[in-house]
Amino acid sequence: MLNVRFNIKSTIYAFLRNLIFTGMALSAHSSMVQSAELTLDITSYTYREVDTNDNFFMEDKSAPFLYSVGIRDWGAREATTITKSTAWSFLYTLEYSFGNVDYTSVGTGTMKKEYYKGRVEYYLSNNFGGANDLKSYIGLGYRYLLDDSGFKKSSTNHLGYDRLSQYNYIPIGAIWYINENFSLKSQYNYFIEGKQISYLNEILPNVYPTNIEKTQRIGYGIDLTLRSRLNNKWSTYGFFRYWKIDDSDLVSCSPTTLCMEPKNQTHEIGVGISYNF
Repeated sequence: MLNVRFNIKSTIYAFLRNLIFTGMALSAHSSMVQSAELTLDITSYTYREVDTNDNFFMEDKSAPFLYSVGIRDWGAREATTITKSTAWSFLYTLEYSFGNVDYTSVGTGTMKKEYYKGRVEYYLSNNFGGANDLKSYIGLGYRYLLDDSGFKKSSTNHLGYDRLSQYNYIPIGAIWYINENFSLKSQYNYFIEGKQISYLNEILPNVYPTNIEKTQRIGYGIDLTLRSRLNNKWSTYGFFRYWKIDDSDLVSCSPTTLCMEPKNQTHEIGVGISYNF
């Protein structure tokens, strides 16, 4: 049943990928120029895993924040007649984040480490029905996170290892222009697939013959951003992002051991400032 569900997701993802690329090509020939923004923000970040009985297993918390820089184009920053008359538009979000993280675990104590995270989202947008204050969209998203723990020692003298997390998903949402100064971007992330690569072979090659890759197939995300325009160039914004991902597939991590990425939740709350150019 999971394979059938994954094949359906893959088909939808491939269709939207082609649709988005077509939209990009059309946008390149469009006479309308969208407004890009440079973004700077700070995020309070928490990642938490639980075991099969929903008991606490481990947690990563930003110490104190993750710092992000990005560029995005979400179209006009207010409801306009241009917004109303535009049939289709191509929008995007590009973001890079980094920062220190505190690790806490039931079995391996505590550790100081670093996170490096990137996010790329492309959208096709249309104000269906001609609504002047609401712009809906659908697109493609990719998120990666490098957990830089390799060769660091925990408080219980356990060696850490690097971990690469990758999500592919479909962002579905709308931008609501509340008034001339405020807008709300509401987004649901339809999860396609997650890949978790644990670089254990680099730490313990005699125990783990290869690095371990686990696949996650079930989950979802939510992304809300409230933006306030200060003037024609500057805006402030606040955001909340959430991921809930189920257990991964079981894979062989050594000749005698099976491994699984536990179900987990991610919470991000932050504020930022953007410059329109």
